[in-house]
Amino acid sequence: MVQIVLLHGIGEQASNAKGQEAAWLPSLVKGVLASGHPDAAPVAARLAASTDRNRPSLAQMAFYGDLFLPTGTQGEDAQASPAAEALAETLATALLARAVASDDPRLAAEAANALRQADPDRDGAQGLGARARGAVAVLDGNAWLTARIFGVLQKAKRDLLQVTRYLTEDGLRNAAQARVAALLDEDTQLVIGHSLGSVVAWEACQALGQPLPVLVTLGSPLGLDTVVYSRLRPQPPTWPPPVHRWVNVAHPDDIVAVDPDLGRLFPGPDGLTIESHTPRSKHEHHAAAGYLEEQATGRVIADTLGG
Repeated sequence: MVQIVLLHGIGEQASNAKGQEAAWLPSLVKGVLASGHPDAAPVAARLAASTDRNRPSLAQMAFYGDLFLPTGTQGEDAQASPAAEALAETLATALLARAVASDDPRLAAEAANALRQADPDRDGAQGLGARARGAVAVLDGNAWLTARIFGVLQKAKRDLLQVTRYLTEDGLRNAAQARVAALLDEDTQLVIGHSLGSVVAWEACQALGQPLPVLVTLGSPLGLDTVVYSRLRPQPPTWPPPVHRWVNVAHPDDIVAVDPDLGRLFPGPDGLTIESHTPRSKHEHHAAAGYLEEQATGRVIADTLGG
């Protein structure tokens, strides 16, 4: 009986469902224990016990990372379409613009410099010095900035293209949705999606044929109008009708979660509103583990599965 369906974010193409579950479940347990909820201890114990191969799994990962690999290969990336490449440039520029407005002085300065490198004409450069490298290439050349935005040290182009390929390639999108649909049934109590996984989760919930008690989105780019919001399906974006409760957790320094207040973009029916949480704890601002270990995340899990 799978009560929690999990959806990972970008950069997990070399992993698999079991590997992601092994990475996520200990953090889920920590979050529940840190929540202060009256039912935290028994719910955490059930989550911890579900890692035992001889016991039914309480949570399963709807893994879709391998869909970004060419058929029959491991560890490499499939060729992206021109549309996905162009959209990745738009996404990189949007993220850098958001970072420029950060309260973190180093982040703001690095992002501003990256934008200048990507588009020298912003400063009136002429001649040979006016050749732009592109926002994706500039990000790939700045390891600190890339790690600060995405939460881990990895290639910006690879991660950005996973977002834009999902949004532009119907076959890949449909295959990812099928992975989620295969796990969702009347036993599902929570769907938890991180980063791109929150986009996949939102679309899966739109197509769900039965009620879903809780949707949890972590570090979500759903509010990124220039790239994501306008390409969600169906349009115009709405509160997923089967969802009874929607909890969004967005760290104020998470550049990917560009609009923590999703309530104005996804108004709920009959007075339902998204429960928005902006934690102040110090962790890698976009990393999945930090979000899973947040009190707000643990609290909604204990609240849903407790009693």
